[in-house]
Amino acid sequence: MESQQWLHMLLRAALAGCLLWLQGCHNKTKMLQPPDEVLGLPAPQPSLVLPTAPPLGAMPPAVMIPPPPVTPATLGVAPVPPGSKPRLIVKNICPSLEIWIASSANVAAPRNVRIPPNGEYKYHIPAGGLSSTRFWPKIGCNAVGQKCAMGSSGGDGQDCPKAGCAPPVDSKFEASFGVSGVDCRKDNKGCDWWDTSAVDGYTLPYRVQVSNCPQGKDIDCRGLGLHQCPANEWLQQSGSQDLRVIDPTTKKVVGCYSPCGKLTYSNWFNPVGKNAPNSEAAKMYCCPTPPVSSEACRRGPVENTAYVKLIHQNCPSVYGYAYDDAVGLQVCPSGTTYTWSIGCPTDPQVFHM
Repeated sequence: MESQQWLHMLLRAALAGCLLWLQGCHNKTKMLQPPDEVLGLPAPQPSLVLPTAPPLGAMPPAVMIPPPPVTPATLGVAPVPPGSKPRLIVKNICPSLEIWIASSANVAAPRNVRIPPNGEYKYHIPAGGLSSTRFWPKIGCNAVGQKCAMGSSGGDGQDCPKAGCAPPVDSKFEASFGVSGVDCRKDNKGCDWWDTSAVDGYTLPYRVQVSNCPQGKDIDCRGLGLHQCPANEWLQQSGSQDLRVIDPTTKKVVGCYSPCGKLTYSNWFNPVGKNAPNSEAAKMYCCPTPPVSSEACRRGPVENTAYVKLIHQNCPSVYGYAYDDAVGLQVCPSGTTYTWSIGCPTDPQVFHM
């Protein structure tokens, strides 16, 4: 009887312990259950986690990390286009001044190239040709070829003085270069078309020598000087006009207008420069066609101006006006090399080549 009672008590104790153990397991399991709301899985992380960018207010100002300075040396170097050849060689034959050469945006070179005294720069032209190029000189510039005393007449990559762009009367070399290897005598694609027109005006004296162009003619404008620019040119209904380009800030003469340029360029507060080329005041000096024919232009007043006579005398073979009888536009085979030598703005001009 006692043994049965003892066994009964033992079974009750075991049953109570088991219930306590099961309750403990049940509570632990309940603690691991997810909360009532559903949580999305975290997005997979990349193998490399970059730091979060700081807020804008914490960013340092851009000026704290300035770009590397642009020096004249870097401005004078450009990668040579594959298959190109040096077709235009520009020389600075002024022993006392550096000259900067600006160019149109389609030229594969820095927009402003520094040429020291007695130095030169070679422009490489692609084998496939290059149309409608323009080059012009600038002097009195800063270290990157801007803010120039002469030649800041605007264009791609160019700045202008505080008074605005200078009138575009620059001495210039213009060319459409032909395709290399194409016979110019059989196909115009193999021809160079070039000139150094003075139709707008001039700034610096220069000379152009051509090689490998049997029919080509050298251009010699080394006798041009700003002191020769007409200061009392009679332009009919516009009266007597000073063709000298005078910087409104420095009051220095930095160029010479052609009669057409004087009447149509309003830069730098030119009071008579607001005419259109086909206006009554300007049409017989600019000779746009229509309304002015080439014959009427040559019979008109522009042929007898002091400016045109100056160009014919000191810059022969260069156009002094639109329908001038000078050589003007020349044609050469695409293998031609042009050497453009530019002199000082001093007077008189004496160059020793």
